[in-house]
Amino acid sequence: MAVIQKSLAEAHMKKDEILMPMSVSSQEAEFEAEREALRAVLESKSFTRSPNLIKLLQYVCERYFEQDTADLKEYAIAVDVFNRAQTFDGNVDSIVRVEAHRLRKKLREFYAEEGSNQAFTIVIPIGQYAPEFVPRHARPVVEEHAEQCAAEPTEAIQPEVRSRDTGQLSLRVIAASCVLLVIIGVAGMYGVKRLHSGTSSPAQQTASLMAAVDKGREVRIRCGYMKDTFRDEEGTVWLGDRYFTGGYNTDLPNQYIAGTRNPQLYLTLRSGSFSYNIPVKPGAYELRLHFAETTYSPASTLGGGENSRVFNVTLNGKPLLDDFDIVADQGADIADIRVFKGVHPDSTGFVRLAFSGLIAQPIVNAIELVPMPDNRLTTVRMVAQNAYFTDSSGNVWAPDSYFLGGKLAFDKVTVTGTEDPGLYLGQRYGNFSYVIPVAPGRYKATLYFAETYWGTPASGTKGIGNRVFDILCNGVALERNIDIGKEVGLGKAMQRTFDNLTPNAQGKLLISLVPVRNYAIVNAIEVEEQ
Repeated sequence: MAVIQKSLAEAHMKKDEILMPMSVSSQEAEFEAEREALRAVLESKSFTRSPNLIKLLQYVCERYFEQDTADLKEYAIAVDVFNRAQTFDGNVDSIVRVEAHRLRKKLREFYAEEGSNQAFTIVIPIGQYAPEFVPRHARPVVEEHAEQCAAEPTEAIQPEVRSRDTGQLSLRVIAASCVLLVIIGVAGMYGVKRLHSGTSSPAQQTASLMAAVDKGREVRIRCGYMKDTFRDEEGTVWLGDRYFTGGYNTDLPNQYIAGTRNPQLYLTLRSGSFSYNIPVKPGAYELRLHFAETTYSPASTLGGGENSRVFNVTLNGKPLLDDFDIVADQGADIADIRVFKGVHPDSTGFVRLAFSGLIAQPIVNAIELVPMPDNRLTTVRMVAQNAYFTDSSGNVWAPDSYFLGGKLAFDKVTVTGTEDPGLYLGQRYGNFSYVIPVAPGRYKATLYFAETYWGTPASGTKGIGNRVFDILCNGVALERNIDIGKEVGLGKAMQRTFDNLTPNAQGKLLISLVPVRNYAIVNAIEVEEQ
């Protein structure tokens, strides 16, 4: 139930007035005003050509007027409004979520133009189907206290909303009480405890702030993970979930997540309508948001998971991801990382991320904030091995990640023609791709190769002509018919460098190695911003 926030003047009402329930005549007058607001929408030009939206709005509002919204669920709407069979399955058929999304959008358009003079705004909150009637004159209050409450951020203050599920306690009581609590508790808001599904605890806030701000470290959060820390497969330490307000933490069953060496990172998440307010020192940061869609997939009878989960993400109040669909962005059961550069904290020292649903609930699996001292993205260096490698220049190469397909192999051949033969100890081979997340910009990619199989006694053949493959980036051929043995010979290092590569619309460099004869290979990859 939405909570009414009254003006400061109403907050100082006398105690006996606060406890006095709304009169029956006042309720009836309010009901009639709300019914008039519904008629204005249904008879408007905006809705005349949208019969499905009219049926949906009429249905949910009648349930509201009848004070019967407790069971106003997706299944009931599908059967009663859209004539779906009793066997309706929302995981297979997204008709209700799609039409609810369209209705919310159409209502916003109506009140922005044709209905701009209406006394009430009808709102269908994200994550529910029960309507709310918001007086157009209502305004959020105590905005001047927002910055003082930054250390433990609270839910955004909503305008006055009346709901039928009030029982015998007047909403005036709730409204005035909430405002009084805000006024009384501004100075002591840091100590309010919330469930893990609502807000991270003060202990987590304090400990994490010391780690992130006082020591100036990177911030890495495993969302939905309710322990203090998590160490991934590569030894990187992630904080447990914190700095959040709203939403729910979820543990997923153990399953394979493609495109990462750290599938466990994607087996917890925060979902619902929620936000993160992360304290950091002033400066520029590289922001990485990690997602994996494990609910909606091509296994659906609709033939895919697209348009089953769509949501928005804002950064410091400005759009960051609009109409974001993980399946459309990367696919189901695949790690999807979106990268943003030059992210700065706001004037209060927080990076503020807000997630709101359009279709189904938004989710996020992990969040990273890494300082950018030279305003450049971290260079990606990966070796096709299971361990880290440090080259002769002191650069650290991580085990390869972001891969789709292919297999690791290790041939006992010493590679010559390089100061770093350790780069070539392993190889990924097959028909495979690397989906490397980057921010908008231009990048240089260097690929490292050595032929260590064809032409050796193990193969029983000559090296030339037995391995030929193409290299593509985002579907465009960078080089075709590469034959390592022919170009440099057996066991010798070879490099290919490609300049001015730009990411696709999903923020990825999709580097594909496609066989022409036998398998394609690569030993290491380096991607740096130009």
